[in-house]
Amino acid sequence: MKRLLRRVALALVLLVALGAVAAVLWAKRVAPDFPANLALIEKPDPAPEKKVVSKHLTLVNGLPVVHVWGSPRDMGRQQGEALKEQVRRVIQVYLYGMVRDKWGYQLDYQRKCAQAMLPHIPPEFIEEMKGIAEGAGVDYEEVLLLHTHADMVHYGKGWPNRNAQPPTAGGCSNFAAFGEATVDGKLYHGRNLDWTTESGVQSYAAVIIGEPQQGVPFAQVGWAGCVGSVTGMNAEGITFGEMTSSSSDESLDGMPLFFMERHILQHCRDLDQVVQFVQQTPRTTGWNFLVADGDARDARALELDATGVAVFRPNDPAEDHPPVSSPLKDALRRTNHYVDPGQQAKQAKRYDVSNLTLGRALLLSQDTWRRYEALRQWIEDDYRGKIDARLARAFLQSAPVAGDGNLHSVVFAPTDREMWVANASPQGPAWAQPYVHIDLKEWLRK
Repeated sequence: MKRLLRRVALALVLLVALGAVAAVLWAKRVAPDFPANLALIEKPDPAPEKKVVSKHLTLVNGLPVVHVWGSPRDMGRQQGEALKEQVRRVIQVYLYGMVRDKWGYQLDYQRKCAQAMLPHIPPEFIEEMKGIAEGAGVDYEEVLLLHTHADMVHYGKGWPNRNAQPPTAGGCSNFAAFGEATVDGKLYHGRNLDWTTESGVQSYAAVIIGEPQQGVPFAQVGWAGCVGSVTGMNAEGITFGEMTSSSSDESLDGMPLFFMERHILQHCRDLDQVVQFVQQTPRTTGWNFLVADGDARDARALELDATGVAVFRPNDPAEDHPPVSSPLKDALRRTNHYVDPGQQAKQAKRYDVSNLTLGRALLLSQDTWRRYEALRQWIEDDYRGKIDARLARAFLQSAPVAGDGNLHSVVFAPTDREMWVANASPQGPAWAQPYVHIDLKEWLRK
């Protein structure tokens, strides 16, 4: 028996050693050298053309910008009335046509999942959803399901039992650079959302600029009928971008993603408040958040799931795990995998990989790591000290960061409260479309 145990122990040691060797071999095999001459689009963007449609709706180069203010109910009703037809189309095309009919999440199941998350949705946001339903003439339940579907889809079809089928990997990328990394020391935050362009939901994209009675004014990049989103900036210079990063520790007994984003934009004035909110709030599925502060010229990466939150700063020694990860001075970047070893172990378990060393070796062959590494090369090696809003855009427009499923692409310049927004079209992904310039200071002066 003792001899058998010794053999088992020796086998385990050899497995770990082989995993370490595999990691080095993978690193040498796939260590990319991404083109330093990025795909810069020389043609300037068209000058902003604004068409005032109503008191609350303006088309800026065709992009609906909805400016709402007042109580939560008022803000929701104003958006619902301004985008009435678009809200109805989002429900038909996306909630029913994609989530229910194509992905197979039947309405009864959607309702059960929404009810699990409902106790964690702040009352002010429930009121705003009810206002959208009133203004657009749709059922409140349909608006609620829109706001809880992302967590449900990432969790899977097995609730309340954990779904054994790993989700499809996403393609989102975020980076923030400032100080010595940028041309003027200001902070620039680039964000590609790669979700699904298949349903055509991009046809109902909108920028919502809100001035709530309580909290900070904000601008969020999203879609008609949405109180929250996954991308935005507030008047205090806080920016937010999200990426899927699945974990074995996930739940639907927490605050949905859309409302976490909205709370951060409306109620957080610095990065410490963001971190405190995320750590203290019941959470659902696995995400990476990248948040930045244009005034403090600083950023944080948060790797979270239902049971844990790992927080990273720029140049954080906790990110120094070569060849898998490396810190950047005056910059942060994230894609669709965890860097924290504890979170990595849960992610490996989610994909039925029991050996973490082997899992890290396999990670080096994945698209998520290639995007993570491309951003390192561009920020640290090729363009350090040269990054501005246009170059930040070039990062988002260049392979492997630029993907075919890019739903929206945004560059924030929060130091100046400006952003550039592109949405996918029938002609191609968001990064290939004209970007619309939004100056938040200008809108808040109204």
